Amino acid sequence: STDERRTNIQVAASKFHGLVISPGEVFSFNRYLGDVSPETGYETGLVIFGDRTIQGVGGGVCQVSSTVFQAAFFGGYPIVERYAHGYRVGYYESGAATANGQSFKAGVGLDATVYAPIVDLKWKNDTPYHVLMEAYFNPTKQSLTFKFYSTRMGRTVYVEGPKLSDTVPHGKAKYTESASLRPGERRQIDYAVNGVDVRVWRTVKEGDRVLVNGEEIYSHYLPWSDQFLVAPGYAPKNQ
Repeated sequence: STDERRTNIQVAASKFHGLVISPGEVFSFNRYLGDVSPETGYETGLVIFGDRTIQGVGGGVCQVSSTVFQAAFFGGYPIVERYAHGYRVGYYESGAATANGQSFKAGVGLDATVYAPIVDLKWKNDTPYHVLMEAYFNPTKQSLTFKFYSTRMGRTVYVEGPKLSDTVPHGKAKYTESASLRPGERRQIDYAVNGVDVRVWRTVKEGDRVLVNGEEIYSHYLPWSDQFLVAPGYAPKNQ
């Protein structure tokens, strides 16, 4: 990630360190995230807007929401609201989780985008115990870890998938003019991926009792082209 994106990840993650989620409470990512602006410590970086990657405030926040989502998902908590990104992004598919002594790999179809106030991530603490959330950002390793602490409920999570279907090939490269580049200079800011539908299923048990049986997490990803920044006047005419 760029320096700006790493700063935004660290600022956003700090909003959740030490939160206590009460029994029965529905956690809202946007509620605790608050305002995303230069005044609250966020920097301008690359963000997804429509079919382009552009400069915007808060690029990187969705890496935090995706990590929170995976912690709640593998922890066996009900997912109340979650939206996939418009296209597949590799760093949302890396990493791992440990829950109740089990190890899980993140994989495709387990990201979660947010855009206040319209698009939120919500999960519910459906246990009779409080949940303490902690967030740890490691700038050297460029890693983000969320830890959920609570009284053990003896839950076991089973995951099937991902199952990929209806692949759509990506299109040709797109170019955006930027005054920050010199004539003839070109900088790649995104990489081509095919569009695809992804399904992941989760079953949650508490002892012998089935709490969730084959819950489907569905993601529809659009095809995404290579994206380049070029100096003004150097964008190909036939893009």
